Amino acid sequence: MPVIELRNITKSYGRGGFFRKKERFDVLKDINLDLHAGECLGLVGRSGSGKSTLGRIVLGLEPPDCGSVRILGNDVTGLKELPRHVRREVQVVFQNAIGSTNPRMTAGQIISEPLRNFDGLKGRKLKNRVAMLLEQVGLSPDDAGKLPGRFSGGQLQRICIARALAPSPKVIVLDEAVSSLDMLIQARVLELLESLRKKHDTAYLFVSHDLRLVNRFCSRSFLMNNGMLHAFHPELNADTEAREALNKLSSAILPPLPERKTGKEHAGMPN
Repeated sequence: MPVIELRNITKSYGRGGFFRKKERFDVLKDINLDLHAGECLGLVGRSGSGKSTLGRIVLGLEPPDCGSVRILGNDVTGLKELPRHVRREVQVVFQNAIGSTNPRMTAGQIISEPLRNFDGLKGRKLKNRVAMLLEQVGLSPDDAGKLPGRFSGGQLQRICIARALAPSPKVIVLDEAVSSLDMLIQARVLELLESLRKKHDTAYLFVSHDLRLVNRFCSRSFLMNNGMLHAFHPELNADTEAREALNKLSSAILPPLPERKTGKEHAGMPN
């Protein structure tokens, strides 16, 4: 059984102003998608393609206009708030780590929130669990007492990952979670997530506009364009809108660093 099942999901928004009648703009069009345990599913697309809207629907942050959403077999379509037992199983890491954390709370307090809310941990058990989570994401237990302002962007994003991992969820939605990090930190965070996926059988919905990251991290991927999903593979027809969107995403990928020239290749060149 899939951990997430989306069937015939549609979503539209009104656009227009005071001086003209609002028109409906289709953001998602008849989306069908399954996410399985232990799978990393990539959702790639340009800004405005609808991928983040789909992520919010999975998280229960907004309802679809039509269709159904099932999480671990529970129909949660249109609920204003996910049931408690479902909510603990679906966590999220957003792109903006600074905006996702309270600057007045220490790293330990940030990670403790889901442990208190879902497991009722306190005292020594809570402290030990926070220390373990910090070590799991490559930080020190001593970091628990530090405020967010004392961490780099990559370290703070690791704290957000630790918070998402705290209740041992079945699904984590990664909404551009590493897009704001430099390439070295991106690689380290992706290695961390991969090792945790293998260890805990956690499923990831990896939302991104970066083809390089999706190819590196995901076992199965979809291209989202104009509110529609396209299986992500080289045989996308060259004359389709999806192929055009894919080409634009590909052109935005930075080229690899040039190889260092050997001494022979430099022979005869001035110093």
